[in-house]
Amino acid sequence: MKKTGISIVIVCFLIISVSGSVQAADASVKTPALKFTAEYDGGKLYRAGKVSVVELTGTYRQMGRQYGMLLKEELRTLYRDAVEEFFIKKRGISRERLETIARGVFDPYPRRYKEIISGMAETTGLGFDKHILLNAIEWYPKIGHLYYGRCSGIAVWGLYTSGGPLVFGRNNDDDPLYKDFARFMVVAVFKPGDGSIPAAIINYAGAVYNPTGMNSEGLFVEMNAGPWMGFFLERISIFTTLFSFLQDYSSLSEVDRAFKSTLTNISAIVNVADREKAYSYESSLYDTRRMDPEQNGILAATNHFTGPTWSIAQVDERMGERTMQRRSNLLALGEKYKGTFSPRVMMKVLDTTIDQGGPTVEGTIYQVIAVPVQLKLWIKVPGLQDWTEIALGPMFGKN
Repeated sequence: MKKTGISIVIVCFLIISVSGSVQAADASVKTPALKFTAEYDGGKLYRAGKVSVVELTGTYRQMGRQYGMLLKEELRTLYRDAVEEFFIKKRGISRERLETIARGVFDPYPRRYKEIISGMAETTGLGFDKHILLNAIEWYPKIGHLYYGRCSGIAVWGLYTSGGPLVFGRNNDDDPLYKDFARFMVVAVFKPGDGSIPAAIINYAGAVYNPTGMNSEGLFVEMNAGPWMGFFLERISIFTTLFSFLQDYSSLSEVDRAFKSTLTNISAIVNVADREKAYSYESSLYDTRRMDPEQNGILAATNHFTGPTWSIAQVDERMGERTMQRRSNLLALGEKYKGTFSPRVMMKVLDTTIDQGGPTVEGTIYQVIAVPVQLKLWIKVPGLQDWTEIALGPMFGKN
């Protein structure tokens, strides 16, 4: 057989699950096996249905090269469809405008994350400038003031799981236009050789920042948009900071100290969970305040500040009252299923639309369920792929 830069492996195998059993109620949840598809220079590509999973090792430049080669076709296609065909030709946004936004996202990056993108550019054939544009795919409508993001998050533990493991459910909501690009969703597992904690982030192909992720210590982080206050362009993106948090911290207490030392570049609501508990951090441009659960064992957050001491408007009029409705729906469903929560029950919660008393809306692009103690995720891309399990433990080196 002729050797190539990428060795394609035909045999599929099921990633071995990590220690800690899923409750019996979840035994009937059937998900496709992860398929080992390709390898390049130490990096590996798996498929979880239509979701790509890349396991990357080495220096940040090496991890970028692996990412770029393993997902070369996806990256080239997404760049063409999203940047060239949609934003430039269909939406009529000038290339110069896109480049200004993309540079505003990229320039404040720490060196290590710039190295990832530089590595991608070396192996995809797209070139560095196009990768910078691709990295900012989520930002063009937002910085262009065309649309403001919406998301939901709920964590349950203790009495709500009858002593079972903490379960986190998360909807990533955005402009429905992103449904066209959801087929390029990637779980990227970064295992750098610099001593950082291995971390997995979920994002579009080529986007190097963390809206949703979990590290090998079982720390789970997801971000929702907060009341609109504009952008502080001289600060590092909160999404980039959240990637660093996963690489640097292993517990809620460590993250708590980090948040007290951080000013965000946009108003945000960040929900963080470890193996035992969850907190919500409400961040304005000038302060961050931790919101503890209203009741022990359940935390829910959408897109408005719940802290009573904020002097700014808690609800952004451009998001309407639906942020309050979604949070109320989540809390009500939490009480409905109290004592029975498991990944399967959380699927029922996230499968419930807002009009049916749940959190899910037309712009729900992807959904994630996490069980930190098991280092497991379930991902759903509505309209494209049903709930699919991804066991991160083996990729983190923890069986």
